[in-house]
Amino acid sequence: MNLKRAIYPGKKLLASKFKKIIKTFTKKLDNYINDPNEENIHDIRIAIRRMEAVYRILPKSNRKCEDLQNYVKQAKALFKINTQVRDFDIIRAKLDRRNPTQFALIIDSIDNKRKFQLNAGRRLALKLKSATEPKLKENDIKESRVRKRFQKIVSGLIIDINHNIPLALSDDKKIEDIHKLRKDFKKIRYSIELTVDNIDSLRSIKSLKKIQDELGLIHDSDIFLNYLKDIEGPHGLSEIIRDEIIERRERYQKFVQVFKDEKIDPKKLIL
Repeated sequence: MNLKRAIYPGKKLLASKFKKIIKTFTKKLDNYINDPNEENIHDIRIAIRRMEAVYRILPKSNRKCEDLQNYVKQAKALFKINTQVRDFDIIRAKLDRRNPTQFALIIDSIDNKRKFQLNAGRRLALKLKSATEPKLKENDIKESRVRKRFQKIVSGLIIDINHNIPLALSDDKKIEDIHKLRKDFKKIRYSIELTVDNIDSLRSIKSLKKIQDELGLIHDSDIFLNYLKDIEGPHGLSEIIRDEIIERRERYQKFVQVFKDEKIDPKKLIL
């Protein structure tokens, strides 16, 4: 994978992308408010990530705009709430797959926590829906500062990725490093998306997505194991934990293989 094509987005393209992103976000926000199911939670989280990707590379003068700053801040808070909801969905699904009757008390507790988070999420979503949509005008963006900011952000991500790749590939117990690598891959993918109109044609995007999917499955196992480790549950919980550890190990091996198959060379992660 070669990211040399990831030239910075011009201010005209950036303003156009931002307009589309906000339009998509408001649509997904309505869907979420009407029915916060797993699909709509997934969609609203992606929409927020793309909004953050634009905000992250804007010049300081644009990022300090009060309306935009507050809007993004609330969107990030909504993202955090729905990340917790998604975590509960992952844990519940894994328990359901084993023996939902045996672990009914744990599942009930998860359902109650999920409901609490969703109530908070819906309140925040309604607040965002009533807020004035932020605008980003092409004439308000300084081209040279966008270029400088974009290169700074992406270069920083590449440095972190280059640092974490050997750590993540060397030991499946490097949980924090693996998690950080997954997040950085997401950030750089969404940054690259801003530089092109036909993102599906970019092999680098597809490679990053494949690896992210594998890292995501590992992260799901970590969420599950972390939640269960302090629970004094019914008989059979230790067996589930043991099975999940084995499953996580297999997923890690698949991640390593996919990474090698995609031929990602850290030395080529340059602009």
